[in-house]
Amino acid sequence: MEKPDFQHPTVIEGTALFVSDAHLGASSGVDSLTREKMLVDMLRQHRDSLKHVFLLGDMFDFWFEYKDVVPKGYFKLFNILSELHENGTEIYYFTGNHDMWVQDYFTRSFGCKVFYQQQVFDINGKRCVIGHGDGIGGKQRRYLFIKHVFAFKPNRVLYSMLHPRQAFAIAKFFSRKSRASHDESLFTFQGEREFQVQYARKLLETEPVDCFIYGHRHTPAELALSDSSHFFNIGDWLNHFSYLLFPSDGSEPSLQYYEP
Repeated sequence: MEKPDFQHPTVIEGTALFVSDAHLGASSGVDSLTREKMLVDMLRQHRDSLKHVFLLGDMFDFWFEYKDVVPKGYFKLFNILSELHENGTEIYYFTGNHDMWVQDYFTRSFGCKVFYQQQVFDINGKRCVIGHGDGIGGKQRRYLFIKHVFAFKPNRVLYSMLHPRQAFAIAKFFSRKSRASHDESLFTFQGEREFQVQYARKLLETEPVDCFIYGHRHTPAELALSDSSHFFNIGDWLNHFSYLLFPSDGSEPSLQYYEP
């Protein structure tokens, strides 16, 4: 993965909230509609104070856009995103490995700024590297090759020639198969052995960074990399119902857990 652009960070101020890996549409754990309602309730709890919302990928277990067709459902989530946008909240969508085919639907509908790579943000004076977090650190050649195949534009065009019913069914099958093949122990935070942590430490050798904020690993975790640099994985909305809150009052960002 290419190094993020430290010369041109996006500078923002105000309270920011980060959420990742909701995998809406997946049937594992709490059912999808219930998880969607909980996610919407959490966003509504913070709605009046939020200036920025970061969706860090895999918000859907599968997403593919045709010119005139998108996956059905998710009305409750789309409604709160519309409310937030109309209230002046900026929304940033970082694609993950399950929703890498996001195109312009979220931009046109909810004013989202869509990113396909990790980015550098200056948030309330703190320099942050933000992304979904897949494919960074370690030797992940097989994973990166598969991701490149899926992201390759001609392949996406060929896939779009399938009828939506066929395309969605195929994608959902492979998404379920991929999730079922993962041993739950793989989602236990490995500390210094985490590829994301190894990547962060390597980057700190050349760039000062206050916060690394990632998803993908489904495990809420915080690790002090130095006195001035912290690593966060914001967990998921499948089992942990966790998110990261970055206050505007100068206090440190912190992991939070949904409470009705």
